Amino acid sequence: MSALRRTLPLRYAPVAGEALDSWLEFLAARMSCRFEDVLRALSLPTKDPILTHGVPPRWTVLTTAEEIASIAAVSGVAEDVLAAMTLQRFDGHALVIHSQHRRVERQVLWGRSGSRYCPACLAESAGRWQLIWRLGWCFACTRHQVLLSDVCPNCHTVPRLRAHPRRQTPRPGLCASSAPGEFRGPRCHHPLADIPATALRADGDALRTQRLIDGLLAAPQELVRWPLYGPDGAPLRVVLNDARCLGGLVLNHAVPGDLVASTEAGVLRRLEQYRFHPPPTDMEDADATRRFNEHSCYAPADAAATAVAFTMAMAILTAPSVPAAARAAQWLTDQVAASGRPLHPGAVGLLGGGLSPGLHAALRCSQEAKVMPVARLRHRTAAASTRTPSNQDARAGMLPTALWPAWALRLSPWHASGKPVARRADELLAVACLLAGNTTSIRATIQLMGTTVSSHNVSSLLAELTRRTNCADVLHALILLADHLDQHGSPIDYARRRALFTTRSCFINPAQWRDLQRRLRSNHLPDAAHAQRWIFHTLTGSPPRLAHPAIAPATPSQRGQYHRFRWRILPAEVELLLHIARTILDEHGIDEPVQWTPHLDDATMRVLRLPGPDPDSISAAELHRAVPGGDFSIARLAHTLNTTTAHAVYLLSQHPVDWSPPRFRHTQYTAARIGQWRTWYEDDCYSLQDIADLEGTSLATVRLALLKYGFPLRTAVPQPGRPHRRVRRWADC
Repeated sequence: MSALRRTLPLRYAPVAGEALDSWLEFLAARMSCRFEDVLRALSLPTKDPILTHGVPPRWTVLTTAEEIASIAAVSGVAEDVLAAMTLQRFDGHALVIHSQHRRVERQVLWGRSGSRYCPACLAESAGRWQLIWRLGWCFACTRHQVLLSDVCPNCHTVPRLRAHPRRQTPRPGLCASSAPGEFRGPRCHHPLADIPATALRADGDALRTQRLIDGLLAAPQELVRWPLYGPDGAPLRVVLNDARCLGGLVLNHAVPGDLVASTEAGVLRRLEQYRFHPPPTDMEDADATRRFNEHSCYAPADAAATAVAFTMAMAILTAPSVPAAARAAQWLTDQVAASGRPLHPGAVGLLGGGLSPGLHAALRCSQEAKVMPVARLRHRTAAASTRTPSNQDARAGMLPTALWPAWALRLSPWHASGKPVARRADELLAVACLLAGNTTSIRATIQLMGTTVSSHNVSSLLAELTRRTNCADVLHALILLADHLDQHGSPIDYARRRALFTTRSCFINPAQWRDLQRRLRSNHLPDAAHAQRWIFHTLTGSPPRLAHPAIAPATPSQRGQYHRFRWRILPAEVELLLHIARTILDEHGIDEPVQWTPHLDDATMRVLRLPGPDPDSISAAELHRAVPGGDFSIARLAHTLNTTTAHAVYLLSQHPVDWSPPRFRHTQYTAARIGQWRTWYEDDCYSLQDIADLEGTSLATVRLALLKYGFPLRTAVPQPGRPHRRVRRWADC
């Protein structure tokens, strides 16, 4: 049957970008026939089966594959060209089509009925209508640099709300609408090409925005790769939905003073006219005029309003980063907040359904200065994160009760006098790190961390951090640290260690500790309880006050003595305590490092404003050269190193220095080497003199050391020809 189908007596190709219904009407006009004659020639029905009156289906909205094939066979136009003349290629990207009714969903993506138009384009093309004029995203003609017109100035009706009357011959370029409320009345037939349009600047924001949108609509299936949407980009539908939400906020809340700087005078005047005298809408929704003014779901009925909405929205969406987008949106969210709408970071999503993570983060960050510090941590606004809060309680097992010493030094605020702003700041900072991006309450977070600080202490420290200029990026650093733990984990399960060792009362044999002290120190020997506290502190990351009562410091004096012990500890003592800590872990089958500290990218940390010094800014070699022999003042050492006292204390606790007098440093060296000397002497049969030569010391030193540690000596055998060596005295050492 298809071979017997008659073709059209005249053939006319559609113009670039033309809508299908415009081309069908143009064919009927050129052949001087009724519109229904063309439809019958193309084997298309002349009545919509869904409607009771004789209105042809909305061909431009949706055309089936069979209809496309029928039109192509009769007209000679390629099927792909015909398919591109319908809105179907934008379905799911720039609008949503109700396929059963061939209707654009007007509450989604600012879909709209009817069409805007450019009078100059209609004049040049003899009344041919562009397809994109039907989209709610089109508000200007970039070729003629004018705003599109919305209604016929004679009948005040939106053009092309309905198909052309089937029993009349189309007259391209003239308004085909009937008088409002008179469906079968006479046509208006006002020449639309003669209407004056609002001119736009060639380099203005409105035309630049329209060109940007036209570029997106040219390839609706492509991902939009703007910085706000991350390296993976976002579908066009997501971007346009963000633009719709922002545009609605602009139209509902912006005042003329907010728009003057970025809006041309002609556009602004037309916008004000629209606000006070909104144009009539179509008859499909009798209550639409009232709801259009809200602009939450429905597209504005005026091109000027659309231009302003999208121009302001695109200034935010095309920002080079989330913080830049937040700064661009701050004026808007301030206006929204002034209207009484809640703008707590958790309520930002209520401003519009389905906001993208990038825009959601930008809107949260735009109000960062007006929310509580705890909310900034939870919503990660300090880091401009796109991740919404969730349950992050698993991070508690990766965190020590007191933040790692290096991080506590870097993040803890101090008074100008040198005193810390908050007591137990390391514990408070650890709780704050667990709060980052977490929905758990502060009280529950404290319990998970096993500390005894109060919720008030945590909130007070966070408030203090936000007030100090030198602490501006502490929250940012805590968020980065939390992200690092969430992504890479921790080699230490601190929760398990807290459960195992908090109830343990003894970690080292006191006699073993006292024996080492007698060989290393000439002055008052440190209490063995300090060694117990040191091992507990190192294994669990918890302050000694949380240890078993038998070893926990009970008084401020004891706590001060332990603090002094940590930075005056000798290298040989650290070696013994670390060995015992390793042995304890092995006894429990724990294959973890004794201690660990996370490290972040140096380039990232370098740009952050933090109150404390960089722990690695002074090397261990520099520290060792600065420490004098014998007793010394920690304040004088800090002055020598040109750093703070807290930094000097940290360096000494991490890189112990042998500050003993020369005799005791020699004794410590001997204690460290005695094991090797015994091996050489007993297993390798070296003589005492051979060992002394290898070590660069005296024979008497080797002999006395072996006797002191209880190693039996062989009977000396004289060797002929060996030169006599003078025994080196202690003063020569």
